[in-house]
Amino acid sequence: MAKRNKPNLKNALNKVDNMSDSYFGKIDIDIKSLPCFSKPTKEKITANFDADLLETIRSIAKKNNVSYTSLINDVLRKVFISDKKA
Repeated sequence: MAKRNKPNLKNALNKVDNMSDSYFGKIDIDIKSLPCFSKPTKEKITANFDADLLETIRSIAKKNNVSYTSLINDVLRKVFISDKKA
């Protein structure tokens, strides 16, 4: 059986670096306008929830492929702040 050549990341990156700029186009973007720069800061806390409530929240989050903490945060924001981001 012939030995398989493994891909080499360094060689691949060198090929990309040597490619013409016409392959990549030109993007004019204001980095500070990205959502990750305007997110509210997070604060870690300890909270106790009823087991049945937490089970329901985790189930909904799993079905929608989101984290249950993000789901809780968005729901609380919607209820208490009426923020349109949620």
